[in-house]
Formats: sequence, C-alpha cells, structure tokens
Amino acid sequence: MPPKKELVLKLTSFRYRAKDVSEEQFHEYTSKDHGPKAARIQQRHGALRVEQYHTPSAIRDLVKDKMPWINRPGWSVDDHDVQISYWVRTLEQAHAILMDPEFQALVQEASGYQDDDRATFAAGWVEVYVEDGKLVNMDEQGNTVYQESFAAKCTLGSDSKRTEMPEGQNI
Repeated sequence: MPPKKELVLKLTSFRYRAKDVSEEQFHEYTSKDHGPKAARIQQRHGALRVEQYHTPSAIRDLVKDKMPWINRPGWSVDDHDVQISYWVRTLEQAHAILMDPEFQALVQEASGYQDDDRATFAAGWVEVYVEDGKLVNMDEQGNTVYQESFAAKCTLGSDSKRTEMPEGQNI
C-alpha cells in the first residue's frame, strides 16, 4: 500500500506591482531581495514549502497569442504580477510568519514595490499527479492515494484559533 500523503494548507497571495515600478524591477525585488529574506522567516516558523510564480505580461501575451482558444467566453488570463504560495500545517504557523517583526519590516519595504490596494488571496490544498514528468501519488491500479473525503479535507486548519490583526500590522 502506498504511503498516506499528508494534506497541508496552501496559502497563496496574488500580488500586483506598484504603477511606477517596471515588471523587471518588481521581479528583481521579489526574486532576489524579498523572497530570500522572507524564506528564512517562513522556514523559522515551520513553512513546509514557499514558492513564487512570476507572471509577466510577455508570457501572458505569448499564451494569448499562441493559444487564443484558451481565453474562452467568460474566462480571462489573470493579470497579477506574482503569486506567492506557502504550505503550512496550521494557521498558527501562518500567523507567526505574518506577524514576525522581521516579516513586518519586509511588508513595509514591499509597499514601495507592490500595489497595496490590490491583491487576492486563496487557501486550499494541493493534490499532485505528475511530477518531474512521472505519474505520482497513484497506486498500481491508477487510483489516487488521496483517500480522504472532500468533507475531511475541508476540515484542514479548522482546529486553529481565530486571530486578529494587531494594530499597526499589515500583510
């Protein structure tokens, strides 16, 4: 029997660059400055994985040009500049990351690069089926190893305590 997979929370913010910051400047900042600094803090508070997904207009335009059929009626190619995802076991870990004084200093610094008035956020879990070109997380019959029910998966993090944003803090 394949090993049981641990389901954990994936928290993702979709961020936009500030109007006076070029795409290249934003990438340089998020990739070479903010990302490495934030990673040390995130790791210290128990993050299992952290990734940045960069979505510059050149790549969005390439997809729209070469695969125009992908933009079906009612669909759109999202225009955010970076997607930052991190995986944690508990919401308390996420709270500890976000409220860490060093992380808060990074948030303040990021205000010069990102549009603080526009972002979206997503929360859920990941189920992986192809990795490095190989089928994964399936048994010999081709069935998923993710056997928990949808209802059980939806309880991820439900034992976490409710938290409040302290005065003067930001994300």
